[in-house]
Amino acid sequence: MRGPFFPGAGTSPFRLEGRDAELRTWERMLTDLAVFGQTSARHLVVQGVRGVGKTSLLKQLAEDALTQGCLAVRVRCQTTGRETLMERVRHALDAALQHRDLSAEHGRLVRAAVSTPVGGLEVERELGPGDPLTDTAFMQRLVDATEEVRSRGGTGLALLVDETQYADRASLVNLSELASLIGERDGDKPPLLLCFAGLPTDTAEKVARSSSHAERVYRTITLGYLDEASTRDALLLPVQHAGGRWEADALARAVALTGGYPAFIQEYGQAIWELRRGDRIDTEVVAEGAAAARPQIEAYYEGAWSAAPPLGRSALVALARAGGRARMGELARALGRSSSSEISWAVEELRQRGTVLKPERGVVVFGRTGMAEWVLDHHEDETS
Repeated sequence: MRGPFFPGAGTSPFRLEGRDAELRTWERMLTDLAVFGQTSARHLVVQGVRGVGKTSLLKQLAEDALTQGCLAVRVRCQTTGRETLMERVRHALDAALQHRDLSAEHGRLVRAAVSTPVGGLEVERELGPGDPLTDTAFMQRLVDATEEVRSRGGTGLALLVDETQYADRASLVNLSELASLIGERDGDKPPLLLCFAGLPTDTAEKVARSSSHAERVYRTITLGYLDEASTRDALLLPVQHAGGRWEADALARAVALTGGYPAFIQEYGQAIWELRRGDRIDTEVVAEGAAAARPQIEAYYEGAWSAAPPLGRSALVALARAGGRARMGELARALGRSSSSEISWAVEELRQRGTVLKPERGVVVFGRTGMAEWVLDHHEDETS
């Protein structure tokens, strides 16, 4: 029987669980393109901590787009910055269209104006003179691409950008400017969908800074951990599909182990699957699988610890001593601070990385199950 779990960065699970709302939003946008030839929906910004499934969601969005006849182009921003996002988009777009019999050139861009061949109508906006960030040729290329796709019976173009926190400003400004220009049209709009994905705060803020009215252009979606029902399905259904079966107690134990963290679902799932007895998974198999997965799980903890600032590490120790859940004021006092505001920046940095979560106002918990025990075992004596 083939293994039904796929741990590793960017690998897609057997089935994308717990993201129905996001998929429905995308489906409505694709339907708009198919039925009306355009959409008035805001473009998407998807943010979430590492391991929560952003890349997997982008892959599913791309697959759904292709199924609906919309050309999907996925690109990943480089951490090195040697190649701009615009360059990566150009190359990916050319590769996607190279086998097409391209039709005649459609429309043109005048001072960053979107122009279409329908009735010669155009919307035009003057940009700042000599604006070094403006690349009208790039924007025109995207507009032309939407028409090329539509001329061959497609519905439009979907551009999906991963690791947006590493995107260069000029590229984001041009993409946002084009999205704004298209949005201002009352008539025929080039059928272009944008979806940016990346780490919390950094991604949304970076995209927001690329547009003077981002709140009208983009809709931000934050991917969290899976709820218990979705976690259960993410463990149960792949095993069933592969011909295996869970005992009820074993499945409940595995759900608790993962804490709903998608990366842990795949890590624990694979280890447990490999130790199954025949086609059966019982509580003993889960215990053995948890032990087998431990080195890889601890690599997540170690990575989170290493990335934390000194004050953040001290906060993690204090949180672990408090049983894994504490109010901000309690953490501040444990660290010898008079106010929670003195540690808020460090806790926020931990939250952005998914090391801790804030399930309610003023309350902090560990973001990954088992990390409290790991911190006490490895770093309890460390202080700021």
